[in-house]
Amino acid sequence: MLNAKELKQLCVLLKKIDNPHEGLPQPVFEALLGVVTFAAVELVIKSPRGVLLTWRDDQWWRGWHFPGGLLRFRESFDERIQAVAWKELGINVSDSKFLFANDCSQGSRGHTVSLVFECRTIMKPKKGRFFKTMPKNIIDGHRGFWQRVMG
Repeated sequence: MLNAKELKQLCVLLKKIDNPHEGLPQPVFEALLGVVTFAAVELVIKSPRGVLLTWRDDQWWRGWHFPGGLLRFRESFDERIQAVAWKELGINVSDSKFLFANDCSQGSRGHTVSLVFECRTIMKPKKGRFFKTMPKNIIDGHRGFWQRVMG
């Protein structure tokens, strides 16, 4: 446990983060993964070709997943939805509709509460692939999303 001096020092250092709305410095984010619950938005984009998933291959996961991202400090759901759509897919989305929340407390990367939104687009995504059936190599944490979204 932190002693009083360490706790004071931690508070001083955290206040030095310039613009938390832009995201945390990676070492700070990684340190907080074990002690803070994060909130994320996950996008469900459907078309006659199926549901759009993107490939993820990093230190945490390898497989198909619903595009998503962690909320930044004082960011609205819609701001994060639009940022994810543009950054991960190169598209704009509209008509976002909240579907459900999912508690991902047993994940390998800390504890996240995912807020799942269905969105629409008329643009062609620059990344990802549409699936009519759940791919075998979908990341474990998104299997339940698929089952809830696709039945």
